[in-house]
Amino acid sequence: MKEYLTTALQKWRISLEERQIEALLSYVSLLLEYNQHTNLTAIREEKAVLEKHILDSLLLQEFIPEEAKTAIDIGTGAGFPGMVLAICNPHIQFTLMDSVGKKTKFLEVVKESLQLENVEVVNARAEDYIQISKRREYYDLGFCRGVSKLAVILEYMIPFLKVGAFFLPQKMVGTEEEKKAENALQALKSCIEEEYIRRLPYSEDERLILKIRKEERTEKKYPRKVGVIIKKPL
Repeated sequence: MKEYLTTALQKWRISLEERQIEALLSYVSLLLEYNQHTNLTAIREEKAVLEKHILDSLLLQEFIPEEAKTAIDIGTGAGFPGMVLAICNPHIQFTLMDSVGKKTKFLEVVKESLQLENVEVVNARAEDYIQISKRREYYDLGFCRGVSKLAVILEYMIPFLKVGAFFLPQKMVGTEEEKKAENALQALKSCIEEEYIRRLPYSEDERLILKIRKEERTEKKYPRKVGVIIKKPL
């Protein structure tokens, strides 16, 4: 499995330390073991986990600016992409957020097992947490993979980001969610600066990565109350 991972990293010219590669492999082992008694992911075969979760998350590595110090992954699930990127970017403090307790419990296990001092695990809904925390307009980077429609996740994410910060969502190619999110982008004073298509190294599945920049401060009325965001997207 190590060769399977390192071959892809070499192809993408991603340079990781040996301890980071070992940490990623340990992460996979922990996930597969934990998944035997707690359903975290439908993908259960080792090579598939490496490509569909680990390497899929690492597609974002090339877009992380060197000056970034803080990052948030909303709806992180079993830690994708946030935990993977935290392992590979120890200089960035990551907040991994999910509302499902069994998933955040697993993330705590990973954090402790791998001794990750740059990871904070939060079990909460984003629209609730931003009201009780001091994290409004706090983060340099935002991540979200496969959670809801873009117009919806924008309202969860953008209020957490600093002005000038970037949100890097991953989407399937061809959904045209970015076009349907124009109203949300305008309301949240953000814009899509770039769109990138990347391929996974073995399956060659395509992924769309959006580079969204927050241009101005977010109005305090966003995010709206629990349930409203999904029922009435911007």
